[in-house]
Amino acid sequence: MDRPDPGLEGVVPFRFACQRSGRCCRVGAGYVWLRPEDLLPLAEALSMGQEGFVREHTRWVPDPRTGELRLALRELPGGQADRCRLLLGNNDCSVYEARPKHCRDFPYWPSVLEDGAGFERARQVCPGITPEPRAEQRERAMQALRGLYEELQLELDALQPRCSLSGLCCRFEEAGHELFAGGLETDLALAEHPELPEPEAEGRCPYHVAGRCTARAGRPLACRTYFCDESKEDALFELHERYLKRVRAIEAEHGYDRVYSRFPALVQAYGRRGTVE
Repeated sequence: MDRPDPGLEGVVPFRFACQRSGRCCRVGAGYVWLRPEDLLPLAEALSMGQEGFVREHTRWVPDPRTGELRLALRELPGGQADRCRLLLGNNDCSVYEARPKHCRDFPYWPSVLEDGAGFERARQVCPGITPEPRAEQRERAMQALRGLYEELQLELDALQPRCSLSGLCCRFEEAGHELFAGGLETDLALAEHPELPEPEAEGRCPYHVAGRCTARAGRPLACRTYFCDESKEDALFELHERYLKRVRAIEAEHGYDRVYSRFPALVQAYGRRGTVE
């Protein structure tokens, strides 16, 4: 596991899992500050010389906090002053591998970590920022979720959907679908199965090993309600939606922020974080 998420040390503890929404590059107001050492990699990423990059893409502006003149990226022309000019479309950074330190550090800026109002502003922009429930809240929530899964299994036993044990449902790139989960579901999966193998394919669940699920006890709701049995498809959909509402209610009761994203990415991100006592 990597080091804990630095957001846990903030005045409002939070975790961050980038959703590649691009909102940090096109929503809100502010500046992308540049250091001298940022310039050459940025210029090379755009196949430009450094002087040409500075002339075309940067400007000097006063820092609103200190009044000091600082170098920043120019905004996109055409009245979209809040949009990075190096963003392609809504979420594709044209210089991603060479992006400035200011971008790389987001959302772990002092203004976010040290100020509650700054945290809230960043949270409104970035869907990957979620407040972190404290340890006792998570434990109570996970215990409630375990009970909910037991109820679900009773209904599944009565429904008796067929499973071919092919493992195709976990090979997302072959099955043509993706597995989504919430924060509480991800917490329970990691509590039950803290060791994360390397995924066998890009974007695949790390718990899918040699054709079998190695996280049966902690697998998320969508895994539990997915079967290849087309004759039970409508009943399974209804069951999933009904239990999903109950999962969300448990999360709300125990201080979880609403997050619903690709499980492989969430479990990797949550596995890197520590805990808030």
